[in-house]
Amino acid sequence: MYIIAKYLRKIILRLPLLVVFDLGRLIGILFYINTKKRRVAFRNLKLAFPEKSGKEINLILKKSFINFGLNIIGILIGPRIYENVVIKGEENIGDDGGVFVSIHAGNWELAISQFSRNHNFAILVDKQKNKGLDKFLNEIRAEADTKVCFSLKELITCFKKDYLVGVVVDHGAEDNALVADFFSQKIPTPKGAVYLAKKFNKKIYPGFFIRKRIFSCELHVGSPIEVSGKEDIEILSFLNKIYEDYLRKYPCEYYWYYKRFKRRVSRNVLILSDSKLGHLKQSKALLSFLLEEDYEFRSEIVEVKYKDKFRRILANVLALFAGRNCLVYSKILPFLVDKETWNKLDRIWADIVISTGSFIAPANKLFSSYLGAKSATILRPNMPLSKFDLAIIPEHDRVSSEDTVIIKGALVYRNNVEDKVRECKDFFKLSENKKICLFLGGPGFDTKEFINNLRDFIYKLKDFSLNKGYKLLVSTSRRTPKEVELFLKKELNDFKNNEGLVIVNEGNHDFVFEGFIGLSDMVFVSSESISMVSEIGVFNKPCFCVSLESEDEKRKIFLESVGDSFVFIKSPYEIEEIKCQGDGIFEQNRKLVKKAIKKILEV
Repeated sequence: MYIIAKYLRKIILRLPLLVVFDLGRLIGILFYINTKKRRVAFRNLKLAFPEKSGKEINLILKKSFINFGLNIIGILIGPRIYENVVIKGEENIGDDGGVFVSIHAGNWELAISQFSRNHNFAILVDKQKNKGLDKFLNEIRAEADTKVCFSLKELITCFKKDYLVGVVVDHGAEDNALVADFFSQKIPTPKGAVYLAKKFNKKIYPGFFIRKRIFSCELHVGSPIEVSGKEDIEILSFLNKIYEDYLRKYPCEYYWYYKRFKRRVSRNVLILSDSKLGHLKQSKALLSFLLEEDYEFRSEIVEVKYKDKFRRILANVLALFAGRNCLVYSKILPFLVDKETWNKLDRIWADIVISTGSFIAPANKLFSSYLGAKSATILRPNMPLSKFDLAIIPEHDRVSSEDTVIIKGALVYRNNVEDKVRECKDFFKLSENKKICLFLGGPGFDTKEFINNLRDFIYKLKDFSLNKGYKLLVSTSRRTPKEVELFLKKELNDFKNNEGLVIVNEGNHDFVFEGFIGLSDMVFVSSESISMVSEIGVFNKPCFCVSLESEDEKRKIFLESVGDSFVFIKSPYEIEEIKCQGDGIFEQNRKLVKKAIKKILEV
């Protein structure tokens, strides 16, 4: 390798600069078509600039790889282009040396070669895996009078002689590295430069290399940073901000294929919504479980709309063939979803994409594949569960595959219960008396049977309330028929033990559900609503499922699966001596979900 590199350099040094320039571009394009490097670079760029469209990201991506190719050539022909390197801010550098820091942007090697011609300059290097290449690079550095140090002992000697010592601050973070902000992400940041500056009482000089034209470049040297009396994290955050500002101006200079963001402790979560409130609640529940982990999470919600039914079906077909990473879906998704949906998605970065239900499952798979993000689906998605990194499926759906999380009922989570209980009590001006609450859905198949049974149950519930001294809290749902609403108003508005009746179709409050349950000693719910029964199961309150019509097979399976946590009541509704046992389904589901989500937090 060493001999080959030496001969190649001799040839390149004799070629016309325009030919050398084209060769550099060719090298850059070869790196660009390397799928793995391009994918890593794309992810990092999209994470840093989520507000930029896919088209803008790809333009930066291609140019940054071409610049990288030109930088390689620039190292080889350094003696021919030293005069084209302009150093700005050189007057900032003192006579007592210091720590010169930079990041992997621009032609770092060319910059320090030129810098070493004017200053005593040293760098601490790690040996390259290829010994021939390592020898070749160090010879080029030595040609420019750059002192190459292979040990800390050599570096200390250079500090004592007032050398400028070059250190990068964007690579090689140690295991105990401090976490600092970089492009709004929490990133472990190497603290070697700060350690050396404090150890030897030196200033830090930030530098940044900018390409102006072909092989004409500028090295910007910033104002010195005094480290005395400052915390390490303060200095590192300041340095990250300097380089973030540079990269926002000159994004094409950075080596984006470096895994700068690999160990970040922040995560971005995207929830795709099909506009169904019940589905959105389940997606938010999974987000709440994620928030319990030791990461900083940011989340966004985007409602997905397909252009038409045909493209919804086409999305499902394409998702069947989607792999884990495929940038081409940035061209396909705009054809499948409406313009507003894509405009939002195109300016979002996500590490994890969550969706609930089969309607938007294909959009989840395609978009997560485009970003190289982890995908999580809740409920049966009408495609192989193996297509997703995490699948959370209710037991009553009767489907499973390897690593599928099978839960009882719908996925739910408890949030801000105490605040909502307090708000509910104040709003309805509720007494301190013991209470029972009823949540009523709507008929699934037989409206007449549902209404007739409900009448009988309400009469029994009123008697139970009077005999046992319970006050009543009752809420309907969007599916409750108008006839039932009128009946409830007639029976409960003037009932002395009624303290709260909410007709949801006439108006609702976000604190009613948690408030009614939190304030009640017992909870009744019509059994036809799987989501409502599941949500109530979160609270570990004595709960009674009231059957108001014959259940279909799906609901029978569900009710059987939660039988150890609920008591089931059927006509003629003998509720005088009812008792409830069981620890609720929430803790059971929680353990399963918490164990499973570890895998989607892996980068």
